[in-house]
Amino acid sequence: MQTTTTKVNRALGPDTITKRVLENGLTVLVYHNPTIPALTARISIKGGAMYDPPEKAGLASFATRAMRRGTQNYTFDQLNEETEGRGASVGVDAGQALIEAGGRALKEDTRFLIATIAEVLLRPSFPEAEIEKLRRQTRTALSEMEMDTGSVAERAFRETLYPEGHPYHYRTSGFLETLDNIKREDMLAFYGRYFRPERGILVVVGDVDPEEIVSLAQETLGGWKASGGEEPEPYSVPHVPQPVGAKSVFRPVPGKTQNDLVLGFPGLRRTDPDYYAFDLMNLLLGRIGLMGRLGKNVRDEQGLAYYAGSSFEAGLGAGPWAVRAGLNPTNVGKAITSIRREIERMRTELIPQDELEGGKKFMTGVLPLRLETSDGISRTILEMELFGLGFDYISKYPTIINALTPEYVGEVANRRLSSENYVASAAGPPVEGLE
Repeated sequence: MQTTTTKVNRALGPDTITKRVLENGLTVLVYHNPTIPALTARISIKGGAMYDPPEKAGLASFATRAMRRGTQNYTFDQLNEETEGRGASVGVDAGQALIEAGGRALKEDTRFLIATIAEVLLRPSFPEAEIEKLRRQTRTALSEMEMDTGSVAERAFRETLYPEGHPYHYRTSGFLETLDNIKREDMLAFYGRYFRPERGILVVVGDVDPEEIVSLAQETLGGWKASGGEEPEPYSVPHVPQPVGAKSVFRPVPGKTQNDLVLGFPGLRRTDPDYYAFDLMNLLLGRIGLMGRLGKNVRDEQGLAYYAGSSFEAGLGAGPWAVRAGLNPTNVGKAITSIRREIERMRTELIPQDELEGGKKFMTGVLPLRLETSDGISRTILEMELFGLGFDYISKYPTIINALTPEYVGEVANRRLSSENYVASAAGPPVEGLE
């Protein structure tokens, strides 16, 4: 096993994160925080909806949630009784690029929590009756999404922006038209192919002894081997070129009086050198306060939107950067014009120093707040490992942010934003001004 030494210290850094790699390839990361009486444990596996076949979109999400519905040694009800009786929680789910199995428990239930996560992860039984119950629940949730203007607009946006076959073209939870294509044998095949210890990272945070956690991980997860199936595809997301010109799409949703608008283009990956400048730019444009410049101008001053803001998904691949707004149908065209104007202003006008400094203070102030909870700490440690940020990331972060200048942020905005090349989707009642 590879070894990294550790000290008992609250500061999150190279000396306080214990790292081991078990013989089966599972990476174990432990952070001891004596001020937290409970512990959080999470195994993240490189995989997820990015590997779903198009005709079975939603497979990863469905299969992983079904794992919690029964194992070789416990029924669904027994798992619930065991965890609820101790005030603990255990769950499994899949995102676009990560499968996660984890939970929370009190310190005295450390062994129970790790062992139960291992039980669900290593010995799922995929009971047919529970799969069908879950299918009915999923169908209800997907039906509700088809009547939600935000969800419908988001689907149309992604399907237009990313080509068929690209992971970001599809919704992680799948669609009504693909749900019944997913069978138990598909779940078994997915489990056998993608649940592999060498793709896994276990992060444990709380009032725990790191060496005891490593030993417990070896005891409960050290025998984990891939259960068979073909080798998984490479862990990567294809590049997608930026749109050329403006592409608009509209989806009607009966019975609605408000439209939801999504306007954007592919953003950048988490490892992109422009990430921090882009993050600061996006904060000022559509997040800080009541959603930045977009909220101030499009909503407050012009009264064109019920809400307006921007966000971006920077992960393994270049997820979308997008402005999202809720609008009266008569204001859609005017709002798009106003949004484009704010994008262009961010691209071409130097950000005032005081505005930039306010954004920097916000960014450097938010990170410590994130580290006040076990879940926030564990997700930060996972990101450090997953994206190669280094365990000294927390100490480096303020220096990185404070070094950003108006000129550099403006140069990144000029290169990475566009007011001419984008996809715009709207959903709801008939709209005015969407070409």
